[in-house]
Amino acid sequence: MADLPFPKGFRDMMPNEALFRSKMLRKIEDIFQLYGFVSIYTPKLESMQLLRAKESIGEENKLIFELKNEGLGLRYDQTVSLARYFIMHSNLPLPFKRYSIGEAWRMDEPQRLRYREFTQADIDIIGGDAVKANAEIIATASKVYEAFGVDYKISINDRKMLDEFFSTLGISKEKQVKVMRAIDKMDKLGTAGVKGLLKEIELKEEQTNKIMDLISHEGTNSEKLSYIKSLIGDESALELENTLSLLESYNIKSAPAIDFSTVRGIDYYTSVVFEFKTNGENASLGGGGRYDNLISNYGGKQIGAVGFAVGVDRLLDILKFQESKEVTPAMVFVSNIKKENYNYALKVSNMLRESGIKVDLNDSDRNVANQLSYANALMFKYVVFVGPTEEQSMTAKVRDMNTGAETTIELSKLKDFFTFSDKAIER
Repeated sequence: MADLPFPKGFRDMMPNEALFRSKMLRKIEDIFQLYGFVSIYTPKLESMQLLRAKESIGEENKLIFELKNEGLGLRYDQTVSLARYFIMHSNLPLPFKRYSIGEAWRMDEPQRLRYREFTQADIDIIGGDAVKANAEIIATASKVYEAFGVDYKISINDRKMLDEFFSTLGISKEKQVKVMRAIDKMDKLGTAGVKGLLKEIELKEEQTNKIMDLISHEGTNSEKLSYIKSLIGDESALELENTLSLLESYNIKSAPAIDFSTVRGIDYYTSVVFEFKTNGENASLGGGGRYDNLISNYGGKQIGAVGFAVGVDRLLDILKFQESKEVTPAMVFVSNIKKENYNYALKVSNMLRESGIKVDLNDSDRNVANQLSYANALMFKYVVFVGPTEEQSMTAKVRDMNTGAETTIELSKLKDFFTFSDKAIER
């Protein structure tokens, strides 16, 4: 078949891309562990009864990949699974700081930087002090993007403040949801577009004007907090104010900026919400916030929680992982000069592997020139040649593929040579 069918919204990865992704995920996991988050495992399938609880998560049922006649579906994020897990394992220590890195699926319309299968790197804190948990989540997420040199910015808001503000304007609960959906489109539609959406909700002109004044308000975080306090009082702004204050003690490169149009999941988040974007292109990197009602909505106890999801696939694309040159994790390729030297080459390879050195061995009956072509294609740092002379003298000839320099080394000292070299170079 010359033109094989391929599912829309999915993608293959070449070896260099998959290696880049693997190393990136390990680095993200290291950062999560650095901040004390523990790993759990949950299945990729959950019951449709759980997944369809729209009042809890705010997802459209049409987005779920369902296994017909099984009552099961592929998870569309990892937070629903976390809520179910927490309820079923009631002896977990609190606060419960968890991370999970894995795939999720949504039957969404594919577009740039959005796929039907995608990987999320989630961190969540269930329980504990809200302000402290908020700051810990935001700081940990910041360190992920800093680790990859991403020029990011953070917008932050508090849904409680918006709820209080809309109530002071006399806007009904039903219309408040529609208003939030409208102002959440500020980035895409701009002031005029959002104002048009508010007009469709049939708000009073005074209400529309005051909403536009709020979401267009400029200034420092202190000035914006003073402004919202003048409208709703101090109490509803305390969590956001204290979260921002505590974040000053974390050494993050980009302090969050208050943006009253940042809303995120309408039916999901309850107070502080935040979103990471790239500077310049303004592409979304990931987001999160507090969801203090999710666990109780699923039948568990009332307990607050906050989380963040790193959009792994989006980060890969932003980092241009397709351009990565590294193809193999192995540093060394072992080449046997003649067929009868293969067993010696295998001995050398296994000796190095037992020392933790990543090795690829010539597994084909091909001449040295073809073996070198293979080594060059995969860009090994070193090639180890073994032939009759090396086997007889229990040595190996090592070529530095960058400089072309060759060194004959005793077999007993070979692992020390590569251990030293592995520390000296950056793989």
